[in-house]
Amino acid sequence: MKLVAISMLVIGLCVGCVSTGTVTNEQLKHTQWQLSRVDGLAISPSFSASMSFIDALQVNGFAGRNKFFGEGQLEDNQLSVSRLGMTRKSCGQELDAFEQQLLQTLKQGAMIQIQSQQLVMQGKHTYLFIAK
Repeated sequence: MKLVAISMLVIGLCVGCVSTGTVTNEQLKHTQWQLSRVDGLAISPSFSASMSFIDALQVNGFAGRNKFFGEGQLEDNQLSVSRLGMTRKSCGQELDAFEQQLLQTLKQGAMIQIQSQQLVMQGKHTYLFIAK
């Protein structure tokens, strides 16, 4: 069974804002997100994946077992992460595959949208993050 990748994104600086369409660097800076759903399916409470953005769109996160980090770029509502690195703990075939899918989504780039304290990242899979 193919696992779904995780992705990250963020909420606007104003809590409760509704997206106006275009996501900006300023909306992403200093935000933290918790993965809630992948392809419409709820994430198990025992599984924890998250992502945060700091100055200059530096991205930090947790993919389930390993931490990751990289340099985010945002262009025309598409987020991609370069210089992506991560710790290397093995966590079983399924979770390892899930983490790799998430990292691939970040490397390749995905369309993002922010609405009502939720960040949606649409690539090969759809990831829904909620504001932390």
